[in-house]
Amino acid sequence: MRFWWVTLVLLLAGIVVWALTFLYRRPPRRRPVLVANSEFLERLPSFVRSRRLARILRVLAVGTAVCGLLSSAVLSGRIATERVQSPEFANRDIVLCLDVSGSMYKYDTQILRTFAEMVDSFQGERIGLSIFNSTSRTVFPLTNDYDLVRRQLEEGAEAVDFDEFGYRSGAVQYPQDKVRRYTEFVAGTRGVDEQASIVPDGLASCAQEFDRAEEDRSRSIILATDNEVNGEPIYTLAQAAQTVQDRGVDLYTIYPGAFECGPQCFEELERETRAHGGEVFASDDPNAMPRIIAQIERTQAQVMGAAPTVVRTDRPMFGAVLTLLSLIAVLLVGWRSRE
Repeated sequence: MRFWWVTLVLLLAGIVVWALTFLYRRPPRRRPVLVANSEFLERLPSFVRSRRLARILRVLAVGTAVCGLLSSAVLSGRIATERVQSPEFANRDIVLCLDVSGSMYKYDTQILRTFAEMVDSFQGERIGLSIFNSTSRTVFPLTNDYDLVRRQLEEGAEAVDFDEFGYRSGAVQYPQDKVRRYTEFVAGTRGVDEQASIVPDGLASCAQEFDRAEEDRSRSIILATDNEVNGEPIYTLAQAAQTVQDRGVDLYTIYPGAFECGPQCFEELERETRAHGGEVFASDDPNAMPRIIAQIERTQAQVMGAAPTVVRTDRPMFGAVLTLLSLIAVLLVGWRSRE
């Protein structure tokens, strides 16, 4: 709570107003009228119900008013979360470069989920996600908005959990909402007909994601692909890897295993990755992603030398909703009491 003193002042003001109202209550202007032989009225069922309802409404009115005062006071104090962002972490850029061709669906889901789980461990790094098949699409550019990153990764993991080959053959059925989310997520990655998994061009596109070329930053690409190319790429894998290296980007490759392509796909991917200073990891290694992040941390760029900064993010939703509901409740109780 950034302005706790505002909350305290409002609460004290509310208590003072209530105390003054209670202490200086004015007697009714009209004297009560005494009616003889009216004791039986208090025993009438309708009178008993009305008096009980009036008491309940008074309690509700006081309760909702107090709740509204508390929530509005807390809202005025600006609830916010804080995290310390260190410059040595803030000058790292990581692009997750994902092959979303049909043969990768089992592995893409796990990779995205693992990466989403690791978002909480980041401390200022900028994260980006680019996906490709025959063409590439940027899901989100480099950013340190971790709420957006986590949401996009989790939604992507759910979307790509889709057996496209099985769905096309009729062996697997999905609800239309599932089909729609998958189609929307991979939209823009099939720009070339009759071609798929153009890995070299996808890798070269991921190298274009890095901005701030004039700054001394740590730049890394995490490439997840089976290297099963089905088409005619513009780049060779060697040329794409050289482009990554020329831009000062570290390359980390996650390989899921051999498919129809055979062992030559892995051998080429491993050879070109290592030849250009990169590392190769197996997708069935549960520690692959943590090991990659740890290695990126060890190869961080020049420390910027500035003092750590505190990043605050306002969280007004709870207080605003509770205040609105309290106001609505007060109006409804007041309207019911007048009837």
